[in-house]
Amino acid sequence: MIHCENCHSISCSCGKLNGGLFGSPFLCKKQKRTRRFASPTSGLPQEELDELQECIELANDLLRSLGSERDEGNKRQLQLHFLNMKGMVVKANILPFPLADSQELINNHKKSIYKIGRIATAGRDFIQINSVGSAIFILYDQLLSIARADNYEEEYPEDDLLDVDFYTRRELAFNFGEYVSKNPNLINLFFGLSLFLKLKQFLGKDVKVKTFEKFYSGTLTCVEEGTITIKNKSEEKKINLNEVCYIEVINLK
Repeated sequence: MIHCENCHSISCSCGKLNGGLFGSPFLCKKQKRTRRFASPTSGLPQEELDELQECIELANDLLRSLGSERDEGNKRQLQLHFLNMKGMVVKANILPFPLADSQELINNHKKSIYKIGRIATAGRDFIQINSVGSAIFILYDQLLSIARADNYEEEYPEDDLLDVDFYTRRELAFNFGEYVSKNPNLINLFFGLSLFLKLKQFLGKDVKVKTFEKFYSGTLTCVEEGTITIKNKSEEKKINLNEVCYIEVINLK
């Protein structure tokens, strides 16, 4: 006689997922344990603080490696580290000049731009940090380092695939390519979206763009691979993404 592997009952009643992971009546849905972090004001256990710090240090090591070698594998690892840090409030140290400039300039933090926000997501070549009413996008090539910001309440969301329903679980198992290709969030999770693809979600929104030479503001009207176009009352400007320090989408609700 077959028993459920989780509750050891012939007639399973221990989980929400009737029919098991992929249709079997004897495989109950098991809950995965994930890290949950308290806010800084309540005091994190030392072990969890150490884990957070280690994650930040690994990300910063990968950022430093981008300056010396163009390894796409490093960028993918960087993305995964940032996705693991979703919800953390960070201070981003942004280079206001091309990465190819001298190391002496890169080491001069007085010339850096600093932005504080909560890590919302990360893609193949960018990180997104959110503050109230805005989303800031920074290319990895312009991100010098990150640090955990103090005195901010932090919220750590559940894993994107932790509690997926029966239909989603089945589609991922048996119809992966077609199902994932229709969902930008899943494409980013499994493969990594480029910044220009992510920005297409914000067409028609107000933006501020800081380039190496100038500051622009207006409405995002066009996004193509390698360029964006913004329009304001005085001009319509096409901007190369490889000349951008950061892009801030504003007036979000």
